[in-house]
Amino acid sequence: MPEIPYTPLVGKIKKYFDKIQEVAVPEKVNRTWLKTVGFRSGNDVYILKIWKFIGFIDSSGIPTKLWREYKNNPKEAGKILARAIIQGYKELYATYPDAHKKDRETLYAFFSSKTEKAKETVNRMVTTFIKLCQLAKFEEVTPESLGGAEEAEIGERKEFEKVPTIPPGVTLNVNIQLTLPATDDASVYDKIFKALKEHLLSRS
Repeated sequence: MPEIPYTPLVGKIKKYFDKIQEVAVPEKVNRTWLKTVGFRSGNDVYILKIWKFIGFIDSSGIPTKLWREYKNNPKEAGKILARAIIQGYKELYATYPDAHKKDRETLYAFFSSKTEKAKETVNRMVTTFIKLCQLAKFEEVTPESLGGAEEAEIGERKEFEKVPTIPPGVTLNVNIQLTLPATDDASVYDKIFKALKEHLLSRS
């Protein structure tokens, strides 16, 4: 399980998520952006790890599909956040499918078993999780209801993150070398070029 995020400013968690819906989708979410939208405290940066953990931004700080869904569907925001929490805290929900209903003692026992952080830090992890859950709506969202679709979405995001960004103005050319077998049967070549057109050229 990745490092469990927390923030010492748990009282501001709602403000952070409200801001997503108030402003345009940024190109990148980082310390500079936080200051731009009014979060100037040094401790405000803790929210970045939380957003990454639940899949709202990728490893580079770029807003994901979940971020955009949360912004553009305010009526469904609670449900969208519930999905993100369940996926982000995957190991917790694998142990407790109704983790958002568990008491502090149960949550503390789980989080403390996953980290060597001090008691105060673990308590902040617990409080952060509880505050996140208070903003979410789990009535129609469960680990079982997410199924493979959510896994596929996360997989697509990770694969996308691996693709390097091509700078503006740069043209990318791909040269393909095809070695053909020696044969007098013209139909062999016809089949090869037909397959090339269907599986490669048609995707360009």
